[in-house]
Amino acid sequence: MSSFTNYDDVSNSYDVYRRASNMDLLIGMTTHLTGKCLDEMSVLDAGCGTGNYALGLLDAGLGRITMMDGSDGMLKTAHMKTANYQSIAEYRLARLPQLPFPDESFDVVMFNQVLHHLSDSSKPDGRYPVVRETLAEAIRVLKKGGVIVIDTCSHDQVRHGYWFNDVLGITEQYMSLYPPLPLLRQVLSNGGCTTIQAYVQPDVVLMDYAMYSDVEGSLQASWRKADSCFSLSSQEQIESFCQKITKMKNENTLKAFFEECEQERLTFGQSTTIFARK
Repeated sequence: MSSFTNYDDVSNSYDVYRRASNMDLLIGMTTHLTGKCLDEMSVLDAGCGTGNYALGLLDAGLGRITMMDGSDGMLKTAHMKTANYQSIAEYRLARLPQLPFPDESFDVVMFNQVLHHLSDSSKPDGRYPVVRETLAEAIRVLKKGGVIVIDTCSHDQVRHGYWFNDVLGITEQYMSLYPPLPLLRQVLSNGGCTTIQAYVQPDVVLMDYAMYSDVEGSLQASWRKADSCFSLSSQEQIESFCQKITKMKNENTLKAFFEECEQERLTFGQSTTIFARK
């Protein structure tokens, strides 16, 4: 599904470093806004990856889940991970922006760190037509009173929430992939969503924190699979990144560098979760 990351390749190691990071917020807000108990809900996880969020919902008592992804490798991992829930789970290999489901099929449609992977995100006109089409499809397949969930990054979060973006020299390029939050609000509102709320949890880190905080570990190629910004980078940028990390290591300044970056992360957070009720 990604326009720049080969998730078939990443799927074998993805769960080593990525977690479902906002499950309490996700469950609390979707049950509140839909007015339904979790076991009454049908959820579409669009761009499900290896199924971390789907499994979290299923373990919490979700009624039914449909997992959709454009990567066969990620979807197979999700299938294996949720094997105990086969009777209430469906798996669909498909690529956004199309959602191959009838109108008003789901109580919740969620996109967790997905929208910046769509094919048009870096075009300079700022309109993000594939994102717009994707959200229009989400509204179409959502039941009246249902909720769209979007976990994404604000531009300030891309700039200040991750210690490695500036070192990699990719902040501006990576930031352009993320649709601005006001645009998402506008598209959702124009599509008929009347209640739109956004939440930031500054303490939440998308990666496993032990791995995220291991700055020296980023010298290893396996570590760099933890975030898609590295797959967007050129070989020259990767080499420059490793040189900078090695220099800080030799100067014994890695700890101070990371602690300084952590102050910014705790101010801005790493992601924003939007809930929009139809």
